[in-house]
Amino acid sequence: MNRTIASLFLLFTLPFFSYAQHPLHKFKTGDKLPDLVLITAFGDTLQTSGLKGKKTLITFNRYVSCPLCNFRTHELLEHYDTLKTNGLVIISVYESGKETLTEYTTKEQVPFSMIPDPQQLLYKKFKVQKSWWKTFIGLFNHYGQKHSSGKKLFKSQYKRDGHLNRIGADFLIDENGIIHTAYYGKFVGDHLPVDEIVKWVLQN
Repeated sequence: MNRTIASLFLLFTLPFFSYAQHPLHKFKTGDKLPDLVLITAFGDTLQTSGLKGKKTLITFNRYVSCPLCNFRTHELLEHYDTLKTNGLVIISVYESGKETLTEYTTKEQVPFSMIPDPQQLLYKKFKVQKSWWKTFIGLFNHYGQKHSSGKKLFKSQYKRDGHLNRIGADFLIDENGIIHTAYYGKFVGDHLPVDEIVKWVLQN
């Protein structure tokens, strides 16, 4: 009987862990940001080596129609004037394709540099994971509140073109191209608190 219960437990829990990635060599404080050549949703080229002398936030989201991601974007928008005035460059990465991301950026009036990454090359480079287990945990961490608020904030509807189990991440890079903070989400919808970003930008 105990063996049967154990088998059933493994049957229902293994999918959470088998889909979870456990990436090695994640970025950490003190690492140098690799030189990246990014193409924005509007086709502009953005090279990270050209951001020397500026503070930068690189934030990884899921996909355009994700209410949690929209909620996060509006958190940043609330402080955008202060962040921009004090020299912060925001680069926001999505799994969504160029067409969907361009539509979202235009209709929602997002002023950040928005990067489509449907092949997930940047996600792999930064070891930004997918995890069903962390997605499940997210259901018990203000998921409903963020989902409801983010859904209401949409000005239009967009197709889902990304993974439901993608976990977000945020990277603060200083003026010398060194990673000050590498924050990998503990659950779906988890990002580096905006207050911490504002505090870091204003400290100098």
